[in-house]
Amino acid sequence: MTRKQLPKYVYEDRGYVRFIRRARGQSVMMKEEPGTPEFYEHYNRLLKGRGPVSSKRNFEALILSYYESDAYKKLKPRTRADYRKYIEHIRTIWGKKDPAKVEAHHVYELHRANADRWRQANYLVQVLVVLMNHARLTGFLKKEHGNPAKGIPLFKQQSEGWEPWPDDVRAEFERIATPRARLVYELCIGTGQRIGDVLKIRWGHLKDGAYDFTQGKTDKELWIPLTERLKAYLATVDKKGLTVVTDAAGRPVRYRTVADEMRKVKANMQHPDAAKYVTHGLRKNATIELYHAGCSDEMVKAVTGHSSVEMLRRYGGKVRQRELASRAQEARNRMEQNKPGT
Repeated sequence: MTRKQLPKYVYEDRGYVRFIRRARGQSVMMKEEPGTPEFYEHYNRLLKGRGPVSSKRNFEALILSYYESDAYKKLKPRTRADYRKYIEHIRTIWGKKDPAKVEAHHVYELHRANADRWRQANYLVQVLVVLMNHARLTGFLKKEHGNPAKGIPLFKQQSEGWEPWPDDVRAEFERIATPRARLVYELCIGTGQRIGDVLKIRWGHLKDGAYDFTQGKTDKELWIPLTERLKAYLATVDKKGLTVVTDAAGRPVRYRTVADEMRKVKANMQHPDAAKYVTHGLRKNATIELYHAGCSDEMVKAVTGHSSVEMLRRYGGKVRQRELASRAQEARNRMEQNKPGT
């Protein structure tokens, strides 16, 4: 490893490496090969102020190694938090288990055991793929053994994803929503973005009637003209702080705060199914509106920032098919009308 690749507090020293943490008075020679399971087991114990212990090839050591890897550290904060939730579940059930002894049927059984929560079960397998790939890179698994989590058949999505809000739900929400909840609603509908990106919108991002920003989840740079409806609504909003959505003091607000506020508004609605429509569903509303307007897949992606047509199909669903079919049949009708003798 080069110095840049060595973890914090570790330095080269006479053919080995040394863990030096002056604030704690620690200076320990590490004779394990950097990057190996034994090295990370020793390293993580030194971080905790403990001396070296016998190294074991288990998920506990593998997970600690992965947490120190560049791959994990480069993840977006939200993704890192999601990964950690599932990794800690794996740590609880398989912490003492040797990764080399995990076979595909073990992962399959774990996946099936969580069938009642299909989305979480699929994500658990996807995180295991990442973790076991790290195991191969760091020597916990031999490369020729392959990744036992790859190829596990995932549960099929049981619906077309988040439900778009019906017109009657939208109308009642618009009528009773708090000012901040209504603002978030209008931004989600108008921009077609995730609520996390909506909460980060600054007034400075809105220039010449457009929204210029980088998506938090994808790092994709987007420039999106605002709809006339959104421009008109924003004209009524007081600029209290740097961000468009703020607290009473003009400070940015956390996702959890806004999510709770949106839920409270829906809890006060008369519509019997209001609670089942989540804020992310508004992104689907925006996608559907674009298809209804006759936009192509590429045009929709340019607004929503979806990375693939496959993902768009989850959002556009039957609407996309119907719009394309209508346009195709209209083209046939025009062709028939233009034939000689008709």
